[in-house]
Amino acid sequence: MTIVWPLGQGTPSITALERVTPPVASPVSLDEAKAHMRVDGTDSDLTVQRLVSAATDYVDGDGVLGRAMITQTWAQWVPQSPGRVRLVMGPFQSLTSVEYYDADGALQSAVANDFRAEQSRDIVEIVPKENATWPGTQTRPDAIKITYVAGYGDAATDVPEAIRHAILLLAAHWYERREAAGEVSLTDTPMAFDALIGRHRVGWYG
Repeated sequence: MTIVWPLGQGTPSITALERVTPPVASPVSLDEAKAHMRVDGTDSDLTVQRLVSAATDYVDGDGVLGRAMITQTWAQWVPQSPGRVRLVMGPFQSLTSVEYYDADGALQSAVANDFRAEQSRDIVEIVPKENATWPGTQTRPDAIKITYVAGYGDAATDVPEAIRHAILLLAAHWYERREAAGEVSLTDTPMAFDALIGRHRVGWYG
């Protein structure tokens, strides 16, 4: 569970965020990575796949990108009576459920159709529909659990090419330079990686 600091009027001061369902595909395939690294044969397949997975984990979700790449499900907990809840993880696809801890501390399901998503560019807020309200809850920081689907899409090709190329650069950088750090590893590739990721990055707000 990751503690992040959302931004905006009416949002709770602390939100807890957790990936519920991971993506079922990788934004970069083994063959793409091998072609980028100019690796022939299968002897290095395990190493290349491990590096692609590590680079993807470094970027995806609550990594340095601050966005979900391939479709995945996230849960966000907020305190009671939250007003407008700004979703931390994007790009937003759909609202799955709204649950809450009742006065006795039992987790209950609210009617998901009582809530709507209001989107303005990258900002998505969940609010009760007209004539609906947030349910009554216990007084606790995780009183309400909002579960939703986020990501650019189901396929690797749905992810912006700049992000996919950044993952390839990072994985190849690690493949070529096995040491923890060095003069080259602290300059060229990180700068190219940051330039590509920076166009799509979403920061954690305080």
